[in-house]
Amino acid sequence: MRGFQVSQTLSVKVRDAEKAGDLLAGVGSLGASSVSGLSFTIDDQDKLEAEARDKAITKAKEKAEALADALGVSIVRVVGFNEGGNGPIYYAKEMALGMGGATDAAVPAPQLPVGQNKITSNVTVTYEIR
Repeated sequence: MRGFQVSQTLSVKVRDAEKAGDLLAGVGSLGASSVSGLSFTIDDQDKLEAEARDKAITKAKEKAEALADALGVSIVRVVGFNEGGNGPIYYAKEMALGMGGATDAAVPAPQLPVGQNKITSNVTVTYEIR
């Protein structure tokens, strides 16, 4: 027996999360046999990462200045810097997707988990003190 398999991948960006379930249901009704790879992304991630880094650096500097005052020393200059960010982390409020294997024609659109993406930046700043 000879045969072949054909597959095609299509990526769609939906900005209104409330309509995403209806879109998935519609794709299924058009004959798609596999829908996967749902992800939640951010349009301008670089800008948000830069803002998170700037806030982390400001917070590190404030903490260093408070510690220097408590220790009776002065900060001279920055001698080292390291950044470790986590990128976007998605926090879902509801984890149930509602995507069962029902075959009834009136299957409701899947409910997608709604939550938030959180951008974090962890910095280590080393100061010379006197």
